[in-house]
Amino acid sequence: MTDRRAALDAARVERILASFATVSDRRHVAAVDNAGDSSAVSAGSIPNGVSPDDRLVLGIRCAGGEVGRVVASGHAIKDPTIVSALEALAAALGELAEADDRSLASELAQARLAQRSFVSLRGPVVPGYDLASHYEAAREIGGDFFELFQLQRRRRPVGIVIADVTGKGIGAGMLMAFARPVIHAALDASRDPADALERTNRILVDEIRSGLFITAIAGVLDVTTGRLRMANAGHEPPLMLPADDGPIATIEGGGVLLGAFRSLGAPELNVRLRPGDRIVLYTDGVTDAIGPSGERFGEPRLLTTIEAARRGSAHDIVAALRDAVGDFRQNVPPADDVTIVVIGRHRP
Repeated sequence: MTDRRAALDAARVERILASFATVSDRRHVAAVDNAGDSSAVSAGSIPNGVSPDDRLVLGIRCAGGEVGRVVASGHAIKDPTIVSALEALAAALGELAEADDRSLASELAQARLAQRSFVSLRGPVVPGYDLASHYEAAREIGGDFFELFQLQRRRRPVGIVIADVTGKGIGAGMLMAFARPVIHAALDASRDPADALERTNRILVDEIRSGLFITAIAGVLDVTTGRLRMANAGHEPPLMLPADDGPIATIEGGGVLLGAFRSLGAPELNVRLRPGDRIVLYTDGVTDAIGPSGERFGEPRLLTTIEAARRGSAHDIVAALRDAVGDFRQNVPPADDVTIVVIGRHRP
């Protein structure tokens, strides 16, 4: 990476790549410059004699040109979930290379815009359903992420992900950028949401030592029947709003957070969205919002706000929660990222 525009300070890159460096004897990931030299930009050397089937090379692009490569080798290195993670790493290194000719403030502003472009995506249009969301980062780059997308399967079920990296700022944002495509690919390829989270967890435990962890909910919604299968890895439990105005129900059950232990132990949770039902997912930035007096927004205000808005659409509920948190904080800066997702099934 010797081009002036894309030159990267060796010590800085080594710190950045520390969490992506070799952490097991099964796989290895390194970044090399165009001359093939990994010593300046990698925490380790590249193993020799690796079969082409166990080796993957991805270009690191900066300002339209290739300035280096991510070289990975080892067991099942071409598994789709691992490939997605490495593609995210290569893209992140390209962005960092391009940042060398920008001020930090300018780069953070660009990163915030780029992150919002894939964190705050509108959900797909699904006939018979309302999909609504809100995202606000506490800093220039946030650690929350969510996604609503249609899976590549028969009848096109909707994939649902909401997650929260423990921590804020650039470190959390980089882990989010790494984990998001991994969870997406795992959910598309797995037999159920619990298996998708287990696959993601294995990659985080085997390959990443960042000191950060992720809480997450992954789900698959059958849009024909309204059946929603979910798995929860240490995240705030979803809330179900029944159409008959019955009490708001908390959907309990979950495992440990992602990246902490070898196994999550997250059971599959099954609910059915009947016509008029709503389900609310959120990150702890909602309940942990702090007002001028130092008081938390808390669960009681969360439930009261949802109860008052429950007869509206999914968009109405999201807007009510967003506004309630903002009014409660007043001029106090957000202590954590805020993410809200509401899914509703239309009445006939």
